[in-house]
Amino acid sequence: MSPRLAACEVCRKAKLACDHKQPVCTRCKSTNREGLCVYRASPFKRRRISTVSPSLVEQQSTFLRSPDPSPLLPRPRQNAYPNPGYMGFSSHVAIFNHISPDDDDNDIDAVNASHVTQCALRPMTDDDDDLMQRGAETLRQFIGTFPLDAMINLVKFWLAKGVNLAMAEPFVEQCVQTMKHLLTFLSQEGWHLAYAERLLRNSARPLEFDQETTLASFTAQFVHQNARWETLGIFFSAVSRAALDVAFFPSLYSTENEQYALRKMAMKASDQALEISLSLDCLNDVKLIQQYENFIVHTHVDGDQSFHTWRRLGDMITSTFALGYHENIKNKPNMPPFLVELRKLASARIYSSDKNVAIFLGRPPRMSKRFCHFQLSSSWTGFDSEAPEHIRDTLGGCGDAKASYHAETRWSALCASLKEEIMEMFCDGRRDTYVQRASVIQNKAEAYWDALPPHFRLEGSLKQSALNPFEKDFVAGVRLNHLHVLFLLRLLLLNTPAEPDTSIVEVAQQILSLVVEMILLRDQLVNSGTALVWKVAYYGLPAAGIILLAMLRRQNITFPAQRAWTKPVQDLTVFVAEIEAGAIVRHGDPNYALLSKAAQTIRRFLDSIHCEVAPQPESDNWASFLSQELWDFEFAFWENLADHPSLDSLSSL
Repeated sequence: MSPRLAACEVCRKAKLACDHKQPVCTRCKSTNREGLCVYRASPFKRRRISTVSPSLVEQQSTFLRSPDPSPLLPRPRQNAYPNPGYMGFSSHVAIFNHISPDDDDNDIDAVNASHVTQCALRPMTDDDDDLMQRGAETLRQFIGTFPLDAMINLVKFWLAKGVNLAMAEPFVEQCVQTMKHLLTFLSQEGWHLAYAERLLRNSARPLEFDQETTLASFTAQFVHQNARWETLGIFFSAVSRAALDVAFFPSLYSTENEQYALRKMAMKASDQALEISLSLDCLNDVKLIQQYENFIVHTHVDGDQSFHTWRRLGDMITSTFALGYHENIKNKPNMPPFLVELRKLASARIYSSDKNVAIFLGRPPRMSKRFCHFQLSSSWTGFDSEAPEHIRDTLGGCGDAKASYHAETRWSALCASLKEEIMEMFCDGRRDTYVQRASVIQNKAEAYWDALPPHFRLEGSLKQSALNPFEKDFVAGVRLNHLHVLFLLRLLLLNTPAEPDTSIVEVAQQILSLVVEMILLRDQLVNSGTALVWKVAYYGLPAAGIILLAMLRRQNITFPAQRAWTKPVQDLTVFVAEIEAGAIVRHGDPNYALLSKAAQTIRRFLDSIHCEVAPQPESDNWASFLSQELWDFEFAFWENLADHPSLDSLSSL
């Protein structure tokens, strides 16, 4: 006698025949209801209703008439045994490996691979109701507040501008298409419960691959009907980022307050999706990408100085180590080429983020080349590169390489490796070796710059380049990163930052001029890896500070006589004016306090300078000298003004 099979929930409630196919029955597949096609864990078990009080009976009766929120499938569970992840040379795994050295199954990499994925292969129990309910409530609230179709259109509009999520770029389009698939279920009663159940079940499955796996087949494991919480987390991050870059989108927001509300609620939805994913204790590549994009969202919503942002960076680095991506990724067995590049990209981007944030906040870095294999992608071109690895140069000169997030990551990692060496010199205190070691690092920095594809090097003015908005931002970012390495080297060699020398002032002026030019051309730029506000805070503020200190050290020299200060004063004036006008940050933005405080300091200095160079009262009357009305600004006005004796003192400038 064949066992009795239960119908899926859709067929059961509609009282229709079901062919019991899993994961989706034929009827649901033909009617585009894959997301609701779920099977109950105990379909023939009657539900008990206790009769402790009339009010409770009434509540439970109402509950039973609503869509069944109970588990519809065997649910993934948190592991009975902790998932150890990567186990290194000093662990018990390495020691026990010597017991049977000829047994390939005891290879450390093989053991680590099984530890990382084994959690998804364990039996499932019914102890994850809270995760499912939390996820369902997140979906209900977020999509109930902001229309899903409008958010999809916002992300698509944002992508059309040539921008994307830096690490999740290969998957964002597919994640958006997956959310379009969800649109067909929103009118169904209890859709959020059924969809949260499916997401939870899918999220506990391992992402499988072998040497023949392609990027498309890998992506298919977590999109459309295989959607996971990682998929939604990436989409929510894209929504928050799009709401930051698109100032006006009437179907979602038309005021700054509404825009900020969407950014913050999308961040909270991204947080919830990430927490559910991590609660399953089963790390994978997409979860790490989800963590990175969530971290970037927090930098935009909470700010670069926020403890929440700092903590998420630490969590992301912890996952990197647990996955073993600090080891040489090329040596891992059975990995397809695209996944090798993806993991290198993730490791390099997280490594450079660690160094940049550590420098920005003045805190110790968490990832060190002493304990990590420095990962660098095989070329500038990304996943589509087919050049054999043995003919690729370490620095990867490639004349046909295009500006991309992949190339930006590669360059940032190279610069971050030099910044780490400089940070170590700051801490070791061996000043007698500073000059020699700094010379070695500078030679490396110049060699890296020379090895860049020629069209990646910004040599002249940014406004004169015939590049698209992404490329302009890209070449400017590349140049700033290079100058920042030189800036840190010169800062290292100073006796004290309060006594800047000519060499650091020259680099600081180059940095400040480029940052100011980017501010003025901001409407012609799009984010190529880091936002403009980050470039202003990370590169611009230290450079402006050094210039101010240099000017203060030269108080004994009459300021107007110093021709070299004309350009810095102009740049500082524009820098302050743009900040005060709200062109970079507005009141309420996360980095507003940081930039506005710096602007106030610069403004006070500029005001004092202007007071010092103000001309003394002259006996000649300005109006009579100009022989015309003061508000008459025709060409003759400026021609006469240039001949005024009060301006003779400025002729040496």
